Amino acid sequence: MARKQQSRPTSVPKLNDDRLCWLAVRDHVDKHTRKLGLIGWLGVLGSQRGRGSARLGGNMRRDEMSDQKMDYAFAVDQASENLTHEERLHLRATGLVPDWFLADIDRRAKEIRKQRS
Repeated sequence: MARKQQSRPTSVPKLNDDRLCWLAVRDHVDKHTRKLGLIGWLGVLGSQRGRGSARLGGNMRRDEMSDQKMDYAFAVDQASENLTHEERLHLRATGLVPDWFLADIDRRAKEIRKQRS
C-alpha cells in the first residue's frame, strides 16, 4: 500500500506581517530573554537560602523575562513597519525576516528597556 505523501504549504498562513515577523524571530527572542541578568543571578543565589527566597527569585526572574519579551514585541512591531514590499513578499513566501531584522530588534528592544528604566 502506497503511503500518502504530505504536501508542503506553498506559502505562509495569512497573518499580519508583524505576527509573521514575531513567529520568525521567537527562537531568537527566547534565547535572549532567558539569559540571566543581575536579577536572575540574585534569584539563583537567593534560592540557596531557602524556599521563600527561591520562590521570590523565580518570580522576579519570570517578571524580568516577561518585561524583556514585551520590549521585543514592541521592537518587532516597530521594525516590521520598515519592511520593503519585496521583504514582505519574501516573509510571506518563506516565513523568514531579512538579514538586518534581528540586529534591528535587538537595538530597538534595548532602547525600549532604557526608556522603561
